[in-house]
Amino acid sequence: MKPFLCCLILLLLFHEAIAQTSIKGRVVDEQQKPFKQASVLLLEAKDSSIYQSVLTNTQGDFEFVEPKQGNFLVLVAAMGYQKKYLSVALLNSPIQLGTIALSAATNTLAEVTVVSKKPFLEQKSDRLVVNVENSPASAGANALEVLQKVPGVIVRNEQVTLAGKNSVNILINGKSSQYTDVNQVLSNISAAGIEKIELITNPGAKYDAAGGAVINIILKKNANLGTNGTVTLSGAMGLYEKGKDFVDRNYYRFTPFVSLNHREGKINAYGSINYFHRNLFEYSEYDRLIPPNRFFQTNYSPNNRNSSNYRAGLDYYANDKNTFGVLIRGFNLMSDEERDNTTQQFNATTGQLLSTFKTLNNNKIQRNNLAGNLNWKHVFDSTGKELNMDFDYSNFQLTNTSDITNQLAGGGTNKLYQAVDNPVKFAVFKTDYTHPLNQHSKLEMGAKFSLATIDNYLEFKQGSVIDPKRTVDFEYTENINAAYASYQHSFKQWELVTGLRAEQTVAKGVSQNKEVLNRNYLQLFPSVFLTRKIDKHFSSVIQYSKRVDRPSYQQQNPFVEYLDSLTYSRGNPLLKPENTNAFKISLTYDNQPFFSVSYNKTTDVIIENAPKQDGNLTYTSPENLAKYENLTFELNFPIEIGKKISGFGGNQLILNHYNADYLGGIYNQKQWNWQAYWQIAYKPQPSWSIEFSGFYTTRFLEEFVTIEPLGSMSLAIQKTIWDKKGKISLNFSDMLFSEKARGSADYQDIQLKFRSWSETRNIRLAFTYNFGNQKLKATRTRTSASEAETNRVKTN
Repeated sequence: MKPFLCCLILLLLFHEAIAQTSIKGRVVDEQQKPFKQASVLLLEAKDSSIYQSVLTNTQGDFEFVEPKQGNFLVLVAAMGYQKKYLSVALLNSPIQLGTIALSAATNTLAEVTVVSKKPFLEQKSDRLVVNVENSPASAGANALEVLQKVPGVIVRNEQVTLAGKNSVNILINGKSSQYTDVNQVLSNISAAGIEKIELITNPGAKYDAAGGAVINIILKKNANLGTNGTVTLSGAMGLYEKGKDFVDRNYYRFTPFVSLNHREGKINAYGSINYFHRNLFEYSEYDRLIPPNRFFQTNYSPNNRNSSNYRAGLDYYANDKNTFGVLIRGFNLMSDEERDNTTQQFNATTGQLLSTFKTLNNNKIQRNNLAGNLNWKHVFDSTGKELNMDFDYSNFQLTNTSDITNQLAGGGTNKLYQAVDNPVKFAVFKTDYTHPLNQHSKLEMGAKFSLATIDNYLEFKQGSVIDPKRTVDFEYTENINAAYASYQHSFKQWELVTGLRAEQTVAKGVSQNKEVLNRNYLQLFPSVFLTRKIDKHFSSVIQYSKRVDRPSYQQQNPFVEYLDSLTYSRGNPLLKPENTNAFKISLTYDNQPFFSVSYNKTTDVIIENAPKQDGNLTYTSPENLAKYENLTFELNFPIEIGKKISGFGGNQLILNHYNADYLGGIYNQKQWNWQAYWQIAYKPQPSWSIEFSGFYTTRFLEEFVTIEPLGSMSLAIQKTIWDKKGKISLNFSDMLFSEKARGSADYQDIQLKFRSWSETRNIRLAFTYNFGNQKLKATRTRTSASEAETNRVKTN
């Protein structure tokens, strides 16, 4: 392996030097005075798509640094002035355009149409950008379903994996954290509000050190002047055979979404809300061998869910240098779940049925969150020197009640009751400072301080009597203090980004008035990214970063939660964070992902559901058990057939290796698997689009469980109407209902087989209408200080 990697590095980095290229110019008005803040766009000559964009400085100067070779158009524009176009043929030498004079517009000019189509995939120096905004496959979907369209991402039972790695952080407009509650945060965000998704396999020093790879969901930006907005109405119906698919009712959803933006003078107000009315289900079978008996369980869990997400903000542009903002966001969720569990007990040798018993669990969930953010942005000058400050306060209220009835084999019943009250509060302050040193380098610095308090109370009753052994009150506080510095420098064909982040963590936990956790530790997280332009088509990238995965707040609760008659789970207050060293070498072609090799090594791996036997009972708890290694080879390729068919395809060859000392033995298992994914779009006419997408993965290893091959295919059709202001989309998801998981675990006394599926096959119809001015500047995207902490609150 080492010789191969050495050869690959030499292949990517060795190339004869190419002279640095640039395009420079100066913009002036009719009086030959420098024109400040004029927009200058560098457009691809073949289709007028935007390649780069800059603003002129106080002297009216602009520069495009190291654009690729080729034919371009330079567009200079300013409000109240006529646009100017200049043709440029860029080879190996710098181009000086000289002085460009703008003339005041004296009459209404015919509109110039710029053709700009974003590619579905864009490979940046540190991230892969997936432009899903106009994909018909995302219509009527939620964010979790949109993630299934992202190359290399697999969503199974609302568990997100990327290139075989479970340590994935989900961001909403900004910060990373592994502990996203996928069920709540993603299932209740409408795809109508998503513009693009970014995959950051090795985050730099500016990002929180928590977590592994990052999936950043960028919400749509509304216009920055005037009034505009978007309205989406969508509905869906599940496609199942009652009885055959072990369902007993119809499954459907209704999902309206509205976003508005208004800019007038120095005030910009914006907001959005989406509502989910949905019922869904999960079905699973477990076959456990616990000698001398065998237990076969079936679990059917229909769920009725109503939820809403809202976000509203106000920006005040006090002057050219200062912008103040306030943001309020939150969600509300009410869910009523029926869990029907039937267990059959057999003699493992003869197969004789010994007994049958049932567990009925009526589970009611209520989740509320209200968060506020105050922010200030100060721009020192036109060179890009700026300061950002944020303060967040967030309050979660999480409650869960379960009425459990055990129908015993002898005909009697046993009633249990458990209630969880889990308020979570945290405050976060962060500041970021950017200081350009010259046109080729800049320095970024920042700090962050967070304080979280979590009160976890579980009441457990046998009948009407409180069980003191299972009733627990756990109080947890956590303070994280962080500082970082990052340096970026471009020279000839090279670009270097390097940084260092330091984080101090102070955590305390008290259970039943006894201290069970007291930690205070400091960690350093270096990162290095080196990009090399080989020629006008190829670039190579080398990446390294160190990451940490902290336990979620709820993972550390010492709760014992009763799931059914033979299964329960409990938390672990002694969990330690896991640390990962991540390496990646990649090759890109025309900014598209082409080939990459990545290697990750993790210590103190948190096994989320480490299984144990307690007589006939099986229970799980999170444990620091293993060392984990992940090696991934990735090959992507574009699909272009004529002018009407386009898309991409990709392959990943993945090795997962776990080495754990557990239950008195050594668990040392590795598994290679191959994963393929594709998305193909056909446009028979400009207003029509047909999209076919899917994935397939061979058998793979996930902690103690081996998962059998898994795959899915989807088809979508979209029609734009009303001068492209409206669109109608029809999507058929998981057409073959093949997104069903099957797997097994065989270690020590644990012998388990299972299969499961959920509400993945459905047909969705959506209508979207954009109103108001759709051609204005985008509003600033604000990342609040506390989004990383928010994501560590598991709300399912």
